[in-house]
Amino acid sequence: MLTNLNLGWNKLGAPGAISISKALEVNAVLTTLDLCNNTIGPTGATALAETLKVNAVLTKLNLFNNTIGPEGATAIAKALEVNAVLTDLNLEYNNLNTEARDALRAAKSASLKLVL
Repeated sequence: MLTNLNLGWNKLGAPGAISISKALEVNAVLTTLDLCNNTIGPTGATALAETLKVNAVLTKLNLFNNTIGPEGATAIAKALEVNAVLTDLNLEYNNLNTEARDALRAAKSASLKLVL
């Protein structure tokens, strides 16, 4: 049973992130996902954020260096308001502005380790 998946450095882009998001909507086993350095952008980040609203299994997500920007970060912040499962989220090197960082910090639960 696959519980950890590392797809870092694979040039997935937004289309790849969208496909992964769709799969995660019905995921019942994957707990760790590494998508670092895939240039998913705000579109891919928004798709993943929508999935985080319904996924009840994923606990660790690495989105390091994906150019998600403020738009993608804001979408993720909104998802964090309803996601009680995620315990580890890495968003370093994503061109986040102060407002996006503040939104993420405000939305995170006490149990979430958030790396900005």
